[in-house]
Amino acid sequence: MNYQALYRKYRPAVFDDIKGQDVIVTTLRNQIRTGRIAHAYLFCGSRGTGKTTAAKIFARAVNCEDLRDGNPCGECPSCRAIREGRSMNVIEMDAASRNGVDDFRQIIDEIEYPPTSGKYKVYIIDEVHMLSGAAFNAFLKTLEEPPSYAMFLLATTDPQKLPVTILSRCQRYDFRRIKTDVIADHLKEVLEKEKIEAEEEAVRYIARRAEGGMRDALSLADQCISFFLGEKLTYEHVLEVLGTVDTEVYSRMLHNAVMGDASGLLAMFSSLIMDGREVRQIISDFTWYLRDLLLFMASGGSSESLTLVEESRDALLRDSEGMSEERLMYYIRILSELSGSLRNASNRRILAELALIRLCRPETDARDYSALNIRIEQLEKQIREGGFIRPSAESALNGAAADEGAGTVSGAIRDAGFRAEAISGSGPITDAEEEADPAEPGIVTPELFQRIKGQWTMTVSRLSDPGVAAVMRGYAVPVFRPEEPGVLYVVLHTFWEAYRSNEKARSELEKLLEEKYGSRLTVRFLNDTEALEDRSLRQITESKVEALLRQGVDFPVEMEVE
Repeated sequence: MNYQALYRKYRPAVFDDIKGQDVIVTTLRNQIRTGRIAHAYLFCGSRGTGKTTAAKIFARAVNCEDLRDGNPCGECPSCRAIREGRSMNVIEMDAASRNGVDDFRQIIDEIEYPPTSGKYKVYIIDEVHMLSGAAFNAFLKTLEEPPSYAMFLLATTDPQKLPVTILSRCQRYDFRRIKTDVIADHLKEVLEKEKIEAEEEAVRYIARRAEGGMRDALSLADQCISFFLGEKLTYEHVLEVLGTVDTEVYSRMLHNAVMGDASGLLAMFSSLIMDGREVRQIISDFTWYLRDLLLFMASGGSSESLTLVEESRDALLRDSEGMSEERLMYYIRILSELSGSLRNASNRRILAELALIRLCRPETDARDYSALNIRIEQLEKQIREGGFIRPSAESALNGAAADEGAGTVSGAIRDAGFRAEAISGSGPITDAEEEADPAEPGIVTPELFQRIKGQWTMTVSRLSDPGVAAVMRGYAVPVFRPEEPGVLYVVLHTFWEAYRSNEKARSELEKLLEEKYGSRLTVRFLNDTEALEDRSLRQITESKVEALLRQGVDFPVEMEVE
């Protein structure tokens, strides 16, 4: 017997074999058991989710002579004839190749004759959205009022292209993408029946690569098995056959992007191309890796939707250290835009290399707010580690200091003992400044305060006590005064008595601020009456920020979206 592809060999024969579509399967079986059968059905969904398979099983079931709990028996003459393709009662039609009005005139003529055997004359029309307008018009009246023995099963991957007049005359069932776990379990069953040994990681990767299509998963598995015939199917074998690479490579690419190492990132990209990898596949896999890392971070390392093996989870945990979600979203946005451009590009490699350089050089993307925040993040890191700031920013800070006096960003940086040296065109700092004793850490600058204020709800939501977190979100406002640069005041509109001596809440809030902003601040609780009496607390935010903006200092006011 000739070899049969796995997706054909293991095509479901009864409703119970259809995976991942439990609601649809249950509904169809109940209709068959009770006799509540409609005359027209529309099966929608992406490729490989079971639309045509469900239509064929349904066609056998309605004509089966020995139903078994809503499933066709597969043994009666009617079931055998339909399965072997010799039944005159089930007509399959591909609308992609037969989409003219003449084809449907033939159906209209044939439908007048009742079935030679069985109860129903079933028409299965695949890719029905490919029909022409004239064909839809010719088909409309027959679809609305067919003979009692006629039934139409329509399948499509693009229901939006169907006329509303067709949609309104059918019972519509939307086939969902199948979950990765369901696909992986079915793959294991098939491989076990085929007596093929496979690694867990290899099976899961094939299941994820199928993107919700069972047929795609079986085809990919068939391809990998054929290449390494007689061998154990390993994760490395799957990567080699499918033209992809291990996530460790994308981890190193991400590290190069974060460090701004464009040369290293482009060298890795070039080596992948030289190894025979396709540009679009590299960018797609890199984007999926960043997506997995983002979801992993957003869910606190417990996202069930990732369905990761333990080794992959450990790798994502390592890569997430020191990484911000905003940076990952910026990277994903750039790569997603690139993926759309690559479809019709004449030179894909050049476009990809330009996008990879953008990942390493966020300062070149002045129109993107996320890129601006990444630049600020890098600048703050350089300052904390004794790095440099540009001359324009330094002169602007000094100008702000002259206008507003103590408490500006420039003064705070000098008071904190940070070394601010121009990148070019400016001499080093003076010996007096070099030898000055650094002040105690924990300085509230207008820039830092704006970040704390903009991210306040997000920050306090991480407090261990839900009640305290709710009070801080709904009834507390952060403020500061320049005379006390190391103190962050938290003004409470209510619950003041409960928090004026709450050392646990105060110390935990101080710890959260230090972890998030790298500055040890002293938190003090105030009631709203005390805050209103202090004029500096009411005006400091607006006056300092406006002064800095007048001098040309560009820093982000990060607001969160709930």
